[in-house]
Amino acid sequence: MQLILVFFLTFYLILPAPPLFALITLQEEEKIGREVLQEVSRNLEILRDFEASAYVNQLGNLLVKKGVSFSPFQFRFFLIKDKTFNAFSVPGGYIFLNSGIFQYVESEDELASILAHEMAHNLARHVAKRIETAKKMQIALTGATLAAILLGGGQAGQIVGITGTALAHTKLLAYSREDEEEADRLGFEILTKTGFNPQAMSRIFERLSRESSFALELNYRYLLTHPLPQERLNYLLNLVERYKIPHQDQYLLSNDPLYFKRLKAKIRALSEDSSDLILTLKTQLREKENPWLRYTLAMTLMQARFFKEAEVELKRALSMLPSKDYFILDLAELQFNKGNYEEAQRLINTINFETSPLREILETKRKILLARTLLERGNLRESYILFKNLEDEKLLSQDPNFFYFYALLCAKLDLLGESHFYFGRHYENRGDLKTALFHYKKALSFLEKNSKIYLEAENKVRLFDRKEEKRKP
Repeated sequence: MQLILVFFLTFYLILPAPPLFALITLQEEEKIGREVLQEVSRNLEILRDFEASAYVNQLGNLLVKKGVSFSPFQFRFFLIKDKTFNAFSVPGGYIFLNSGIFQYVESEDELASILAHEMAHNLARHVAKRIETAKKMQIALTGATLAAILLGGGQAGQIVGITGTALAHTKLLAYSREDEEEADRLGFEILTKTGFNPQAMSRIFERLSRESSFALELNYRYLLTHPLPQERLNYLLNLVERYKIPHQDQYLLSNDPLYFKRLKAKIRALSEDSSDLILTLKTQLREKENPWLRYTLAMTLMQARFFKEAEVELKRALSMLPSKDYFILDLAELQFNKGNYEEAQRLINTINFETSPLREILETKRKILLARTLLERGNLRESYILFKNLEDEKLLSQDPNFFYFYALLCAKLDLLGESHFYFGRHYENRGDLKTALFHYKKALSFLEKNSKIYLEAENKVRLFDRKEEKRKP
C-alpha cells in the first residue's frame, strides 16, 4: 500500500498542480500551528534562553512592523536546540529555527533574511496550499507528521517514523520552484522595506548552494523542503541588482556587530554538547589565540558548571574585547551561577545600558537577574517589588523560569494565593495546562474575591475547564 501511495504521489507531483478553489481557514491554520508547536515541544528541546529567544522575536517583530503591510497572523519565533542548519514555517505564523543556524549566518542581516523568507512562505500560505492538496487526495497530515517532515532526518524519528509514506509526504510538502521564487520576492521586499542589506539573502543562500550537493550528508536539512537550484540563486542576484541600495549590513536591531558575535557564541555554548565543544575549543586555542573562541569556551564552561575555569577564561577573553556593559552582565551571571551573590549584585548595579534598540532586552535581563540575586540573598521584600514591577513586561513570555521563581518568592512571603497563581502562569507557559489548572484553582481558595488577580485566575479556570470538556469523548 505504501509503495502504491509513493508511486501515486510521485506521478501526481510531476503534473501541473490542480487549481485550489478553497484554502483551509485561518482558524484551521492556527490550530495546525499549535499542534506542531506541541509536538516539537514534547519531543525536542526548545532553547529557552531569555536573551536568545527575545532577540529572535524582536528581530521578527521588527520585520513585521516595518516590512509587512498586512498579516493575518501574529508571528511567533522559536529556537530548537539543534546544531544543524534548518528553519521552517507552519501555518498560523509559527516560525522555527534550529539554533545551529547562528553558526552559519555571519550578520544580523543574514539572519533577518532567513526570517523574512520563512515569513513570506507563511504570508503566501504555501504550506496551507499543500495541506489543502493533501486533503483533496484524502491524505491525513497530523501535527506530528507535519513536524517530522519539516524537521527532516534523524530528529524526525523522535516524533514519527520516516516510512515510505512519510517520504512521499515530504515530496508533497516540498516547496515548488514557483513557491520559492514567490517567497524570495516577498521576503526580499520585507527585508528591504525594513532597511536591511538586500545582499544578505543572496549571500546566505549562495553559501548554502556551495554545499548543496552534500546537503543530506552534512547539516543542511533546510534544503530538503527548500530546493535551491542555480536558477533560483540567479533570480535572487538579479533582484539585488535591480535595487540601487547601499550594500552594507545594517544591524538595525542590535546596532552593534559585536553584540551579534557575542550572541552567536552564547547560542553555540547552549546548543552543542559541552564536553565535545570544550575539547574542540581548547584544541583550536592552542593553535591560534582568538578572543571569541575564548569567550565561547567561557560560556561553555559555565554551562558545564566549571565556574572557576569559566571565570578565568571569560576575564581573559574580555581583556581582548572592547568594553561593553553586556559583558559585565555576563560576568554578573557567572557570579550568580557560582553562588557569589554579593559580587553578582555589585556588578549588576554598575551596569547602565545606553539607549539602543537592544536596551529593552538587556535591561529586562538585568532586572530579572537582580530580582533573583536579591531572593538568594534573603532580601525578600526588595526582590518582591522587582518581580512585581516586571510581571507585565511583554518580553517575559521569552523567559521560561521567571514566574517559577516569582511563585517561590511569594511562598516564602506566605502569599499563598499569589504563589499558586504564578505557578499557574509558569506551567501554562510550558504548555502543561493540567498542572496550571490545579494551581489556578488552588489560588482561588487563598485570594481575596473580586481582586484583579482573583478574577484573572477565575477566568483561567473557566477557560481551561472548557478545554478539558471538549477533550472528553
